[in-house]
Amino acid sequence: MIKVGGGLGAFMTVVIKAAISEKIGFASHQNAASVVREIIVQSPNEAAVENCKLVLRADPPFLSEKIWRLDRILPHSEIVISDRDIHLNGTLLSGLTEALTASVTLCLQNAQGEELAVVNHDVELLAHNEWGGVGSMAELLPAFVMPNDPAVDRVIKAASDCLRRMGKPDGIDGYSSKERTRVWQLAAAIWSAVAGLRLSYSLPPASFERVGQKIRTPSQILEGRVATCLDTTLLFAAALEQASLNPLVIFTKGHAFVGVWLQPSEFSALITDEAAALRRRFDLDELIVFETTLITHDNPPSFSQAIAAGYAQLHEQRDNDFEMALDIRRARMQKIRPLGVAVAGAATEVEAIPVAEGVEEAPALPSFDVEAEDDVSTPSGRVRQWQRKLLNLTTANRLLHLSDSAKSVRLFCPDPARLEDLLAENKKIRIKPMPELETAGRDEALYNQQTTSSLRNEVGMEALERGEALALLPKDKLDAQLVDLYRKAKSDIDEGGANTLFLALGFLKWKKSDQETKNYRAPLILLPVKLDRKNALSGVVMTRHEDEPSFNLTLLELLRQDFELTISKLERELPKDASGIDVPLIWRLVRDAVKDMAGFEVVPVVALGTFSFAKFLMWKDLVDREALLRESPLVRHLIDRDGSVQFNGDKLPRAEDLDTEVAPAELFTPLPADSSQLRAVVASARG
Repeated sequence: MIKVGGGLGAFMTVVIKAAISEKIGFASHQNAASVVREIIVQSPNEAAVENCKLVLRADPPFLSEKIWRLDRILPHSEIVISDRDIHLNGTLLSGLTEALTASVTLCLQNAQGEELAVVNHDVELLAHNEWGGVGSMAELLPAFVMPNDPAVDRVIKAASDCLRRMGKPDGIDGYSSKERTRVWQLAAAIWSAVAGLRLSYSLPPASFERVGQKIRTPSQILEGRVATCLDTTLLFAAALEQASLNPLVIFTKGHAFVGVWLQPSEFSALITDEAAALRRRFDLDELIVFETTLITHDNPPSFSQAIAAGYAQLHEQRDNDFEMALDIRRARMQKIRPLGVAVAGAATEVEAIPVAEGVEEAPALPSFDVEAEDDVSTPSGRVRQWQRKLLNLTTANRLLHLSDSAKSVRLFCPDPARLEDLLAENKKIRIKPMPELETAGRDEALYNQQTTSSLRNEVGMEALERGEALALLPKDKLDAQLVDLYRKAKSDIDEGGANTLFLALGFLKWKKSDQETKNYRAPLILLPVKLDRKNALSGVVMTRHEDEPSFNLTLLELLRQDFELTISKLERELPKDASGIDVPLIWRLVRDAVKDMAGFEVVPVVALGTFSFAKFLMWKDLVDREALLRESPLVRHLIDRDGSVQFNGDKLPRAEDLDTEVAPAELFTPLPADSSQLRAVVASARG
């Protein structure tokens, strides 16, 4: 959290506005955290203020005095101080064993040394092993994940011993196996090793996730055998990182626990504030989370039970409790380093960890979603590398797996072909929640038994003929999901010019191999639609979009590359019936193609969601038009590296000359472009 304040001179001479960190610790010093976020000097006067200096001091002197010299402050203007390089006193901060209050003073003086304005800020100086909480120092928590603490090596050694006793390979080999099952096994071995410590649980301070707490180092935990939830979380994170795995530290209200990536990956940002982002990766077997405090029980549960308890913390119904997840790998990429052991707490000699726990057998998990590298020294290898980078054939792609947690609306539709026909006839379809079928004492199962029919199907068909599609969501959630989809589709069209909203008709349930237990669901037919909403109370209506329906071409490519299965009749224009496309025939073609493949099944599920395959079309250009693309000397040079093109950078247009050399009417840029991008456009047009 940043404290913002200002100060005035005696006669409204000058105003100083400053934003200064409320909490500062040794972790701030070691990771070059910004202490002063903003300084603005304003003059509300009619006359200019000449020859001033702004002085920054601290008491006690936890930072070095800083002086900025200001030649002139014009009337009714302001100066923003851009130089905010403040040197912290690492010796003082590293020696603090308890927090104390300090003050920071900013004083503006004229040439005669008279004070024109003064502003004071109180700052809390933290103990060397203290973290300031989510509100003040969220991004510095990874500094307290200390894989180089000697105690962590003892945990890793105990984990190796656990693996050896179970007849497993005892090498702590990180992601080198390229198998998620092995990574799960390593994490389970670390769980068993820490279980051997027989730790006792200590209650953390109230609201520690917001205000912070002192943190025990791994050595202190092994010495005292007492830990809070944050202590155990950071101990596991340090052990996982030392095992060359990528851990996560997760905060909910009043609680912390840990996660680990099952394949070498990381989030795109250090801090993730959406629980659904973790659920999506969990559902794809890309990461696991586990409850660390269970390790303090007299009889610690199994690792899989700890995972179940951790995942329960991320349930959709508990989204309001979710605070954030910190990706430790991303933190290291951003140069947030662990605290030194000598500073964080002197290492103590501890006995070997007893190996009393077995390692739980890992479940069957898929291999990594890592594609083989092409030999880029050959022309064909370069083209294949370009193709693979354009086409995402991993299960993180919604075109290959639409998880239950993905933002989509599943519809109950007894006759998807009839729904497609209605849309092809430009009928408006209103999406409504499934009505309550067991009101007034009616029993749905008894009705089905007595009438030898399906009450649900009858209700669904009657709704369809009224121009309604029934969703399997309660009204409040349905309305919220539809509005989200409406806004997302509108934003995609506004920003990218392409429709991304589709009604998925039918899904292929598939597996990566016969041995896998996990199923994936890929949409088959993608029917472009649009949502209309007159006002907030009128509800959402679905109509057909002017784009043509298509089969999921990304799925066809996955089947071709990974399973040597080609469905050529679906690569061209889709078969049609009297009204629109022939949905049953398309499904039959897929069913026939996969009939001998274990774990593959076409399921008549209908879902409304956003899908994007713009890069697939670029990929298809590379596949179908390589010969045509080679007619460009530059492209041929990029593929063959035959020296046919000699690049001369001196002939490139200069960004600063574009305004005089090129008339705006001669530029064809459908999207906004900066000067460097326009430079590339002009250079390309000139060959």
